[in-house]
Amino acid sequence: MFTVTGIEDASGLRVDQLWPALLRKAEQPMPFVPAISDCAVVERGADYIVRDIVLRGENVRERVTFEPTRRVHFERMSGAAMGTIDNEIVGDDEHGLRLRFTFHLAVDGLRHGSDEEREFAATMSASYLAAIRATLQRARDIALPGGGVR
Repeated sequence: MFTVTGIEDASGLRVDQLWPALLRKAEQPMPFVPAISDCAVVERGADYIVRDIVLRGENVRERVTFEPTRRVHFERMSGAAMGTIDNEIVGDDEHGLRLRFTFHLAVDGLRHGSDEEREFAATMSASYLAAIRATLQRARDIALPGGGVR
């Protein structure tokens, strides 16, 4: 299992603008995460959804739990890379916001600490940091007058 954490500046956004973007990302991830080509919500509860996504051509099931205005927690239920991913709003409107992204994943066929695992982690890190930046850009687009997910 490996862990990667990234944090990006969310300046110019308020919690009431960033949180709805994170909710959209959970249910409609394609505009936010280019590596996801399809998503279907298959179950819905008071504070969670279960979704089936196609991630880089692989079918993956995730349980997505919402901690309103604070964190979206993704738990892999199936797929080659098992573990968790968190999107967490850090800070506040007064002192500035950041979006922290942390994932803890174990990948089938990759030995812990191996060169292959490190290479996979580096690729995942770059991909997910790009997803954070895309999420923040979408949130800013949505926050603009007349904005919305395009």
